[in-house]
Amino acid sequence: MIKSETEALRMPNLHLTKDQVQALTTFLLGSQESGLPASYQYHPQDTRHDIQEGWWIVTKYNCVGCHQFFPGQESSLMKMKKYQDPDWKEQLPPKLYTEGARTNPEWLRKFLSNPSLSDSDTNRNGVRSYLKVRMPTFSLSDDELRKLVRFFAALSQQPMPYIPEQVPVLSTKETEMARALFSSTAAPCLKCHATGDVQHDTHATAPNFLLAKDRLKPDWVERWITDPQAISPGTSMPSGLFNHVNGQWVFAGPTPPSFQGYDQDHTKLLVNYIFQLTPEEQRKVAASMGKSQASNVAPGKKRPAATASHHQSPTLGAGAGGSR
Repeated sequence: MIKSETEALRMPNLHLTKDQVQALTTFLLGSQESGLPASYQYHPQDTRHDIQEGWWIVTKYNCVGCHQFFPGQESSLMKMKKYQDPDWKEQLPPKLYTEGARTNPEWLRKFLSNPSLSDSDTNRNGVRSYLKVRMPTFSLSDDELRKLVRFFAALSQQPMPYIPEQVPVLSTKETEMARALFSSTAAPCLKCHATGDVQHDTHATAPNFLLAKDRLKPDWVERWITDPQAISPGTSMPSGLFNHVNGQWVFAGPTPPSFQGYDQDHTKLLVNYIFQLTPEEQRKVAASMGKSQASNVAPGKKRPAATASHHQSPTLGAGAGGSR
């Protein structure tokens, strides 16, 4: 049957140029199985396969538009005039150079599936609430989530499956010593890190420590606080917080008399403290530093109405310039 000129389903005239016709023809003729021998095709069987699979997903969702995956790569946001202003550099999404070494794979899977880390308030950034841009929810499939987690692990040469490191429980004395490092005027951690307090977090430039236990790997955190510039060049997380003296990492700032005779790494002491940090302990340290009450609930949890007044405390001031 011959279709009439008014047939609604007929092929429209797209008014393609000659170059467009040639490009479309080339694409259609090339859309077939490769005739190359298997030995000529790239099908790696080791971790390179995980990297290959992951890059397809990274490219599909244009992750490089916001994030840096390797030194020297510029994201689309970095090229925008606003983000070239020094005051806006801390507003860039995090670098993902060592994401596989930094994060617990199970936490990373949950974050990628729900970047808000909340079932009720999904219009927010679950890790860096202070950023003006937030990680979108891509509704990734389970297969895509698995491939991305393996992709980051392979990039950082991390073993799979991941077996979490057991952090030793600190004694009362060790807790007091670690608290002295955490609240030291030489390295006031809560000055830059989010705490859950609305006014403070407006000026925060680094994630809430209460996320560390589930989110981060202890060995990565120890490397990070020892030399952050080696991991993320250009980060505002200060270097030189610890000195390597006689085979031991020692805090560069003043320490109380209780540190006399302590022969363990101060870096490990601080990391163990961070991984055992509770909302109550963080609130206590914030108050002792002359700041308002930090949040007394972990990030992503719903705040009880009775404690909401702490969250709205107006007295906390903090400067920008923390780590990522």
